Amino acid sequence: MTTDIVVDLGLKSAEEIALLATVADAFVQQFLGRNRFGSDAPDMMVRTAFTPDGEVSKAVIFQDRKWADAFLNFWEVQKNQVDAA
Repeated sequence: MTTDIVVDLGLKSAEEIALLATVADAFVQQFLGRNRFGSDAPDMMVRTAFTPDGEVSKAVIFQDRKWADAFLNFWEVQKNQVDAA
C-alpha cells in the first residue's frame, strides 16, 4: 500500500490559482522532455476544496516524496519569479 504525500498550498489570489495550473504543467513537462518514455515522471493529482470560510484550497498529491519535494521547490522558484516581476 502506498501513502499519499499531500502538498497543501495556501493560495491567496486568483492569480496564484492560475499560476498553479501553469506550474503543474511545466513541472510535468520538464520531466517528460528529459525522458520521452515517462518511466521517471511524477504521478500527481491536484485536488480542489473549500475552507470552512469559503476560500479555495488546493492540494497537490503525489505517490512519492521525492516528487513532492521537487514540486514544492519548483513551485517556490516559479512563484518567487512571478512575485519579483
